[in-house]
Amino acid sequence: MKSILVPTDFSENAYVAAVYACALANASMQKVQLLHVYIALYSGFGEDGNSVKQIKLAETESAAAMKKLLESLKGQFPGVDIEGECIKGFMIDVVTDKLKRNENSLVVMGTKGATNITESILGSTTYAVIKKSPVPVLVVPIATPDFTLARVGFFTAYNDHELDALMAMQRAIHLIPHLSMLHLYREGDDKPEEELRRWQRKVEAAFPDWSVSCKAMPVEKVDINAVTKEANADGLDLLVFARPHKTFFEKVFRPSLTKAIANYPTVPSLFIRT
Repeated sequence: MKSILVPTDFSENAYVAAVYACALANASMQKVQLLHVYIALYSGFGEDGNSVKQIKLAETESAAAMKKLLESLKGQFPGVDIEGECIKGFMIDVVTDKLKRNENSLVVMGTKGATNITESILGSTTYAVIKKSPVPVLVVPIATPDFTLARVGFFTAYNDHELDALMAMQRAIHLIPHLSMLHLYREGDDKPEEELRRWQRKVEAAFPDWSVSCKAMPVEKVDINAVTKEANADGLDLLVFARPHKTFFEKVFRPSLTKAIANYPTVPSLFIRT
């Protein structure tokens, strides 16, 4: 059984993400692997012993914080297998190396969300992990309520590679919520009625056990506000974005928008590279 990898810096937003990951693991019968990466500061002057003391202090503080986090999560989720590990290094490098081992089905990360622009150390690496991760990355805003996964919104451009992304989503979350396929098009353009019906038939044929609906919405501008508005209007619990090469996400969802959604989401958002 693969694990859900949860990088943490022991901040409040990281704790919210860890709780979300454990709730998801509990519902989908997966394991959780907590990861803290610390940086020990080396002094360029003075005795070598000072650097050794700093490393030992960082190790001790990290271990104590991890123990406290594990106790809290195991108390809330006694049926979930939860492990914790502290490693010296840089977050993006350690996460990338871990994912190469093919032990994780999903990465869950915290972010401060739209209500707080100040990013933590963890938040500043979220976008970098999304770009490099071979497995889906789920970003959880700090204001996320209790875990629920009844309605999932998938932003679509009617491309076949999105079927691969949906399959990756199914492997990652192991659940079958209602799937709402959402297509944003610019105001003034013709509504893609026939393409919408064709795509719904295609998705239903590929995933016959799923409940699927499709909707196309005109927007003045494709930005984080338009995405958030549709997510709230549909009462979605999770947003899903495929990250193909030089297609919909790159042409319409520019890298700046990708980063905005990743760092300041209002709804948990799953990014899948295809």
